[in-house]
Formats: sequence, C-alpha cells, structure tokens
Amino acid sequence: MSTYYLRMQLDLRKRSPLFSSAKNLVLKLILALQDLPAAWVLPSKNATGVLLDDIVRLPPRVISGKFDVPQTVTLCERVVSNASSTDIWGAVYDLVTESKATTPPTVFNKATLDTPFKSTSGSQQGTEQTHGDIDDRILQEVDGCTYNNTGGFYEKYFEGKSWSSTAGQIAQAANSQIINGRWIDYPNPPSQSAFLDWFWRFQSTFLLGRSMYYTSYKKSLNGSDCDRQPDLFLAPSGTTKCNGRYNWLDVRVIGELKESISKNYPKDVYKSTYAPISTWLVIRGSMVELWVFDRSGPYSCGKFDLHEGPDRFIKVMAGYTMMSDEELGLNTYIMFKGRGETKEQRLYLEEEPIAFQRAIVCRGTTCYRARRPGAKDWEFVVKFSWRLDKRRAEGELLQLAKERGVWGVARLFGCQDLTSIAELRQGLQFGKPRTFPSASGSFSQTQPSTKSGHPKNSRSRSAGLGISRVTLESSSSSGWKRKRTGEAAEIHQPKRSRSGSSRRRTDITRPVTAEQDGSAKSANKYSVEEAKSTSLLRPRNMEDESFDNRIFCCLVVSPPGRAINEFGSVEELLEMFRDAIKGHRSLYQDGKILHRDISLNNLIITDAENEEDPRGMLIDLDLAKELDSGPSGARHRTGTMEFMAIEVLKGMAHTYRHDLESFFYVFLWVIIRYGQETDKNLPKKSRLRDWYKGTYDQIARIKKGDMSEFEEITAEFPPMFEDVKGLAEELRDILFGTGRLFTGTYKKREDLDRMYDGMINAFEKTIEVYGHLS
Repeated sequence: MSTYYLRMQLDLRKRSPLFSSAKNLVLKLILALQDLPAAWVLPSKNATGVLLDDIVRLPPRVISGKFDVPQTVTLCERVVSNASSTDIWGAVYDLVTESKATTPPTVFNKATLDTPFKSTSGSQQGTEQTHGDIDDRILQEVDGCTYNNTGGFYEKYFEGKSWSSTAGQIAQAANSQIINGRWIDYPNPPSQSAFLDWFWRFQSTFLLGRSMYYTSYKKSLNGSDCDRQPDLFLAPSGTTKCNGRYNWLDVRVIGELKESISKNYPKDVYKSTYAPISTWLVIRGSMVELWVFDRSGPYSCGKFDLHEGPDRFIKVMAGYTMMSDEELGLNTYIMFKGRGETKEQRLYLEEEPIAFQRAIVCRGTTCYRARRPGAKDWEFVVKFSWRLDKRRAEGELLQLAKERGVWGVARLFGCQDLTSIAELRQGLQFGKPRTFPSASGSFSQTQPSTKSGHPKNSRSRSAGLGISRVTLESSSSSGWKRKRTGEAAEIHQPKRSRSGSSRRRTDITRPVTAEQDGSAKSANKYSVEEAKSTSLLRPRNMEDESFDNRIFCCLVVSPPGRAINEFGSVEELLEMFRDAIKGHRSLYQDGKILHRDISLNNLIITDAENEEDPRGMLIDLDLAKELDSGPSGARHRTGTMEFMAIEVLKGMAHTYRHDLESFFYVFLWVIIRYGQETDKNLPKKSRLRDWYKGTYDQIARIKKGDMSEFEEITAEFPPMFEDVKGLAEELRDILFGTGRLFTGTYKKREDLDRMYDGMINAFEKTIEVYGHLS
C-alpha cells in the first residue's frame, strides 16, 4: 500500500494533529481509507464481514465529537514515516478496535452497608456565594444539631476564669449607669448607629482588656472573597486598618446588631455563619444571645434581656475582651514565630494551606505543607481535621495500605489526637436539637487554596468557644507579625492540657525508628496509635444521641504537594489525574480499601523525584472503608455534592466505579472553573453550578441530563482545554457507555480492569500527544 495518497490527505509535518484542525484531517484520512482496495478485502475484527464495515462507523463519531483524535496518532505516524502496509493496516485494526462502542456491563449487585450522607454548605466561592443559594443550605447543614438554651453555657465560659473577678469589678463599676433596672443611656429605639454610639462610650469607660470591639459597618473586611460587613467584632487591642479596612485575620468574636426581635431570628443567625469565625454575639433590641459554632453544630446560651440582666451583659462583654486565644477558640496547636515561647522545635508550616473546607458541620479538613527545621524544601503535608469518633483513624488505614504495598497513596509519618468535641463541650447540658422544616436535601464543603480570590490562610479554631477558621495575612496589627509566604509557622503542643484527662498521642516529631522505605532515601517511621477508650471518646454518662462527637487530630504524611487547581500546565494536570487513578486502583485492589470521598481537596499534585514516583496522589482517607467491613456506627458522613456519583446521590451502596465517576466530575470541575485565565469562579451560566443546588435526587437528575447532553458540558471548556475535549468524551463513554446512560458498577474482575485501564490509557494517550508537541 502506498502512503503517498494518505500523506496528501493528512500532512502532519505541517499541521498539529490536535483537535480544532485535526478533526477535519482525521475525517479525510478515514474517508481515504475507505477508498483503498484492501479495506474491501481484509476481514473485520469486530464482526463478520470486511474491515470496511468497521471503518465506515468512524466518520459519524468524528463528526459528532465522540471520537478521540489522539487514537489516530500511531496510524498517522506510520503513514508519515512511510511504514509498511502491514504496520499501517495493523494500526487501522487497532483504531477500529479502540473505537468500538462499549456495551453496558453486568451490574454489581452486592449490597454493602454505607453510612448515610449529611450535607454541608461550603461549595460556593466568591461571587457564587449569594443568599438565595446559601441560606437554605446552611439550615440544612445545621438541621438536627442546633441547640438553644444550653445548660451550663454561662458557667462554662464566663465563670471560674482568671479574669472573672475583674469582670465582676467592671460590672460593679458600671452600676451607676443602671437605674430602676434599665440602662439610662441605652438608646430607644436601639438603631445600629445609636447603639454603637452608646457602646463606644461604654467601652472607653469600662473595657480595657487585651482585646476590644470594633465595627466595619458599611465596609467589608479584607481577607475574604465576598463582602462581609460585621456590625461589631472583637479584635486584639491596637488593631489597625489596612487601606481603610480591617482584616478577618484579627477577628475573635463577631456581633450581629438588629433593632428589634425578628420572627425569622434563627435563620438570620445562620445567614452569616459562612464567615470564618466561631463565636457569635447577637443583640436584637435589648435581647442578647451568645452562640458557639463547632464542628458538631451551633449551640446558644438562650436569650436574656440586658436591662433585666445588666451584670451578665457587662461580664460577657468584658469577659470576651480578657479571654486568651485558647478560651476564644483559636487553634493553639499552631504557634507563630514571634508569638509566645516554645522550647521544642516542631514542624514549620507553610503560611498558606493547600486545601481547606469551608463549612460548619464537617471534618473541617485543612492541609499545609511542612518541613523540619533546617530543611530547605517542603517535606510533608500536615493535615488537621475533625473525624467522627466512631470512624477508624486515618493513620490506621494508611499504615494498613503501606503494609499491603499500596502505590500512589500518601505515606504516614505521624499522627496525633489533640482534643474532641466531647471534651470541649464537657459540663454543658443539651436538650432536644432544633429541626428546620425547610431543610431538605444536602450540599457540600469543598474549597481549595488559591493564590487569589478567597481567604488564603486558615487558622482552625479548636478549643474554647468554638471551632472554625480565621484567615491569615502577612502581618497583623496585634503586636506580632506573621511570616511571609515561603516561611512558616510551627506545630506546637500547648504546655497545659485543656482538662485533667489523659490523651492518646503519637509524638509528631519523635522518630521511633529509621528504616529503608524501598527508595533511595531513608525515612523516619512513626507508630500509629490504636483506638482506645480515652477522654476523646464520648463519656459513658453522656447521652449518646445528644451530638456527634468528633476528634480533632493532626496527621503528617509525605510527599508534599500542591492543590490541583494550581497546575502549571495541562500536561501536569493530566499526569496528576492518571496517577491518582492508578493510586486509587492500588488502594482498592492491593490495599482492599475503598476511598469513598474523591473530591477537589483530596487530590494533590506531587513533584516526583523519580520516574516511577506518582505525579498525583490521594491524601484523605477519613471516609475510606476496608472492604467487607461493617458500618462504622456513625449516623452520617459528609459528602461533596458536586463530585458525588449519580447512584450515590440516589442512596445506592458506594462502589469503586462511583469513585471513578467522582474523579471524572473533579476533572470537569477543574477544567471549567480553574481553566479561566483570570476569573477562577464558575461561569455564571455554567451547568456545573446546578451540581450543588437542590436535593440529592434533583442533583442526580441534573447530572444524568448533563452526561446525556455532554456536548453542553464540553462547550464550557476554556481555550486552554480545547484540546482535551476528546479525552473528556472518551472518559464519559467509558463510565456511562455510548448507548443508554449506564450508571451501575461492573461486576466481573475483567470489567473492573477494563474500566481502570480504559481511563488510565485515555489519559496516557492524551499526555503522549502533549509530549509530542512540547
């Protein structure tokens, strides 16, 4: 067979074999093949008949966009190099075999016991955060875990402290302001401006603590990707503005001021809980209510009238100004250089987290890169999270994965349990939780770290008055400076315990032994603690169903990495997904562990030192489950709605295929959201915005529609990813088939291998094309 005729149809030496122009060139090549006599006599490989029967099926797929152009690379190279007829027709046979439409496999029908999902509220970022979308989601998130009139609230947080007597003295000094049970100067009606005028006079006269109150009325705070204008907030004394605005970095307590009592009061409180703070002071008219938000939900002291309880109001307002960072709920396990003293050197953390979760009732996972003192490069990922006490510790699963030779999953270096919700809520009495009739369906929590467009840094609150997060900037007005990007904070264990109870810990910094890890370098090996009954677990005398107990833990793993939205090139992103899927396969087949939580925050880009090292890695096994194990006993597990598989949204048992489907959704999400040159938010009319709106069933139906009309999704690909549309089409066909949409799970081992191999090979082929162009 002469190659001259084909080279005239497809001059690869002058044109790039990529999708915009190559689609037409490939079509010409296929049409040319049909005219050659050999196509009429060579036997078909897919069915009875001749090879021409297979070739004529290709043009409609090319025209419809359901043909992966990189599949033709081998054939084109052989045509251009004037290869033998045998080699060229061999490539044609490979092409028609790869392009054969898949048929729905046997459905996996083994039912496993899965924990139900519970929603969280953190999917939206930047301009996506509108009241219309978020308000109901927050209600859904806190539904069934919100408590009013919590017993012992005031006693726990405001009595028996080192500053309590001082607060009492301030209350006595202010008695002259109260006549016949009422504040003589308190405005009536208490409009916001009138209240603030009164309160500034009160503060300047009586409140002289380590912190003081400020307002940013009509001016949003710096450090957030959305406008936030707290009526009143507590910050360290001497806090100053930068460019005319205060910063979320310095906020310790936030206040909400309203002129009168609202019938919609509970919902109004939750409207602003996506702000990075955990302690709320709500003043409506003369009624005051104090709120704490931790990772198991919000709870309040119950409302009181500041006229009827003036002493309590003064002690509360004064108490907040004298509280320590620990009492205010800051994460004192991270110490910033220049603030406080510590004898032991720990791990230095990069200032900006590579991933974090922005929601209330969730694990609150926050990951930093870290290094040991003296090291020039980042060596570890340090992860802080709040796992449910009934779940198996992630460190145990990582150790199990290592013992079973799993490839492509983070390696454990140390773990440590720090405190728990049960410990932080010790002494409180909870009644029946509130439910909200409008709370239906569920939502999610993912927010990756980016260089712009959101609070860069997080300081996870872990004690005292709540657990949440505060953004960090390069400097603060509170008397000490943060280190710039590339410098670090230290992991620090407070000198005093929060309670007298003993805790189960593995020292993060103390090497137990050194061993060869199968690589050129030796690494420190750290023991992983076993689950035991400690103070971190729910006390026996505590009502089991009062709230979900979570354990605040720190995990140190390697290698370090970057958030996947920080990819340096399209090729790097594709390599990350390829190797992450390889790692998932090894975890499932070699480790006998199913991940069950593939999302934007649980994948990182790694800088491989050796050719065999992974370019992408799974880093979060909090929701992972050893195969054939029973349910954990947890009442729910939080999930990332935009990445959940269709069948999981419909309540089906979680399988390996569902994780692969989640990989696909993350792939699309990164392309459409972070492939933009400037704006890193989802386009306003993106179909992906509907992936976190509505109930489980509604989102499942939306995703089925999008997978059926997939060209509407690829139409949103930005120019940078124009050449990846063919790959996306192929991945879609591997997962869902080319006929009627298939969302089930392959049953046989060969089906499983075909799905993993299909996705991995699809990435490989596209990476190879980019390699030829580079």
